[in-house]
Amino acid sequence: MAESSRRALLLLNPKARNGNSDVDAALQRLEAGGIELIELSPSGPDDVVPEILKHAEGADLLIAGGGDGTMHTVAGALAKTGLTLALLPLGTANDLARSLGIPDDLGQAAEIIVNGRTVRIDLGEVNGRAFFNVAHIGLAAEIPRNTSQVEKRYLGPLSYLIAVFRTLRRNRRFTARVTIDGKLQALRSNQLSVANGRHFGGGMVIDEGAKMDSGQLVLSSWKLRSFGRLVLIGLAMRRGQHHYFSEVSQANGRLIEVDTDKPRRLTADGEEIGHTPASFRVHPRKIAVRVSQDDTGEQHVDG
Repeated sequence: MAESSRRALLLLNPKARNGNSDVDAALQRLEAGGIELIELSPSGPDDVVPEILKHAEGADLLIAGGGDGTMHTVAGALAKTGLTLALLPLGTANDLARSLGIPDDLGQAAEIIVNGRTVRIDLGEVNGRAFFNVAHIGLAAEIPRNTSQVEKRYLGPLSYLIAVFRTLRRNRRFTARVTIDGKLQALRSNQLSVANGRHFGGGMVIDEGAKMDSGQLVLSSWKLRSFGRLVLIGLAMRRGQHHYFSEVSQANGRLIEVDTDKPRRLTADGEEIGHTPASFRVHPRKIAVRVSQDDTGEQHVDG
């Protein structure tokens, strides 16, 4: 018998890259599985959280159809309401879904919602704002400004690589003062990342041992020497093994504070959210999510 709730809020991002692909069939599978869908219709991104809070009473699931930006938008509401998150991956990168072992195929994703199991994962927070995957300062924080929506629609994850090339031409090293669980260190870096999730950037892996229920954030700092070395580091990052390069330093902690030589742009889950200084913390096992019954948790969560 399915473990999922019989009453679920449904939030679909109409602008998601695959927003109309097999969605109707997936929704029919959910309803055939006994899930009553209450579709939300926020007028814009700022109305998403109030809309969820307004309809949360009496529901147990929030089914979010979109990409990582959509998941970022609902993170705070999930923390406040205790609703269980269920994913229909409709974005370009779908990194949260990837970290949880949820396939891009909407029929399979719907099957997980109906017949999967519920586990709990950590939630990151930066300057009071919740995030699932990773926050960036430096190179990666500039990439969204150099990413074309047209390229995202037609090229998918390849659009991020094109944006990296554009961004590299103007990226410069900066000085950061980083405190990890009370211990201060100074870094010279082109790129600082603080990750809660395992995947980011269309399948990059923050660390080969990363899990979403570790109770730890991962800080990764890159001090780039050449474009060729960046390519090698990027290839290693597909397996989470970039920390073996001398240009990369990594550390774990529950509370990470970052200040920079001048205010630097800050993004989380691909969304621009302000500038440094930044204070990061982790909330262990804060969010309930639906995953496959067959997921062993070896690379995702322990369950």
